[in-house]
Amino acid sequence: MRDGFVIKEGIACAPAIVFINTPLHVEKTKITAAETAGEIALYHDAREKTRLYLENEMRKTESEDAREFMETSVMFLMDPYVEKQITELISQDLFSAESAIHHCYNSFVQELLDNHDPFIMHNEYEIRNLAEHIIMTLKRKRPPIPEITGDCIFVANNLTPAQLLTVDNSHIKGVILEDGNTNSHMAIVLRSLNIPTIFNVENASVIIKNGMNILMDAYANKIYLNPLEELIWSVKKHVRERIESGNSNIVDPLIARYKTTRTGERIEVLANIGSLAEIQDLKKYPSSGIGLFRTEFLFMNHTSDPTEEEQFGCYRKIMESLPDRFAVTFRTFDFSADKLPLYLSKPVHYNYTTGTDEDNLLLRDIITTQLRALMRASAFGHQMRIMFPMAAEYEDFVHLMNIYQESRESLLREGVRPGRIKIGVMIETPAAAIMSESLAGLVDFFSIGTNDLTRYTETCSREFATRHNNDLSPAVVRLIALASENAQKAGIPVSICGEVVHEQKYLPLLYALGIRSFSVAPFYLSSMLYAIHTLDVRIPREFQERIRSLRTRQDVIDLSANLLKSPLPVKNP
Repeated sequence: MRDGFVIKEGIACAPAIVFINTPLHVEKTKITAAETAGEIALYHDAREKTRLYLENEMRKTESEDAREFMETSVMFLMDPYVEKQITELISQDLFSAESAIHHCYNSFVQELLDNHDPFIMHNEYEIRNLAEHIIMTLKRKRPPIPEITGDCIFVANNLTPAQLLTVDNSHIKGVILEDGNTNSHMAIVLRSLNIPTIFNVENASVIIKNGMNILMDAYANKIYLNPLEELIWSVKKHVRERIESGNSNIVDPLIARYKTTRTGERIEVLANIGSLAEIQDLKKYPSSGIGLFRTEFLFMNHTSDPTEEEQFGCYRKIMESLPDRFAVTFRTFDFSADKLPLYLSKPVHYNYTTGTDEDNLLLRDIITTQLRALMRASAFGHQMRIMFPMAAEYEDFVHLMNIYQESRESLLREGVRPGRIKIGVMIETPAAAIMSESLAGLVDFFSIGTNDLTRYTETCSREFATRHNNDLSPAVVRLIALASENAQKAGIPVSICGEVVHEQKYLPLLYALGIRSFSVAPFYLSSMLYAIHTLDVRIPREFQERIRSLRTRQDVIDLSANLLKSPLPVKNP
């Protein structure tokens, strides 16, 4: 079968259960004026039942990521603007309830996609599925998901988190889907459930039949149909050898947290963290520190801004829980439209130059409180790095640095002395990369975020862009090269995070571009560390010329492979 891409590594062998998720078909149906009240009542009833379902699943799940997905769904479900649009379609345009729901969600989503609305770009797939869920509830009909009574490999053309959470997933040993992307909520939920998963396997639900024995090796990204016992034994043996090789003398996972090159440079592997729970999990993996701590989790369940004291207590707890000499990089809040706390009605952007007075005042209030809390907590650990996202314009970042300095001075006047702090900026838009020479003079470090850099460079929806987040296009490579070059000129370090970092085929190229710090999800720490310890790169004199001559994604892959003196050995966690 044609390979897809791995979402969660692992190995599984079991009979297949195939699920064809037939797209919902809704015909435009008109009603009479006398029926409008009844149809509006039907809509409100289905809406309320969907809300109760999502909140019930939210309470049951132990996954913070799954809970975040359902919170976002509830937020959009209960959006007053959406409710108003649907009720007006019923009462004024005489649409049936299901026609109004379908029309509103799909037309509204498409309109915002055309306007490049970031909320829809991040959640297009999930929002369309939410509309289907409401309509299915209204029609008292559920997709006929097969009953799962024994161990299986679950195969589907597509699947939503809500559908997955309705079945007993304890028997699901592996998942194969025809679509999906690395950053989708479906991927997040499957990773949290620790189910080996491969996405984008073309025609999987057609080729694989119910009951067919399937062997999936989600380490090597291979799927075998009706494998012989000898093949099953061989694949399991090779996987076991790869895992066991992690205890070899090449890398001690508890000691060798970074590599020092022949020139004395230190190459480090850092962890991306999104919640307090992941701090404890980090102790199981080798790491040089935390390269990205997403602070949004602290705000999401609040009905008002968390106070400075609440934030300080949380940040202090994080600092005190880290191993000795660990540095942690806190990314200040990223309240884009898909990650809004309950008490905010619109995104909060870091753009002073184009923001309204009201928007800028809101940003100043929230960021000042967060910065004061972070600086107070910095005294309780080895080193803190504070990183600002999405500040593309030079003037915007000057404003942020002024707020930082004012907050620091106010603490000093109060007798509070912060610990060791470095300030950085994320390079995740083309504008930030182009202005990186000027930005480098203001900060202590850069962090390149490849996911959003890919999306904004290719000017497409997040749903489409995330299909390429594990790819590097020539345009994105040039922007990374520019930012890294300007960081080196200024003498500041540059790290990189995003889905592309997990793709070790790009490691030689990223190293040649000057990247010495790689921030990945905890699951990938061991394999990345192993790859770095075995990395042996030869950088030709004409390297910059080769970068400029790149034309296709395959050119990028070929260049990275040609930089290796010898192939990277394969090692998985």
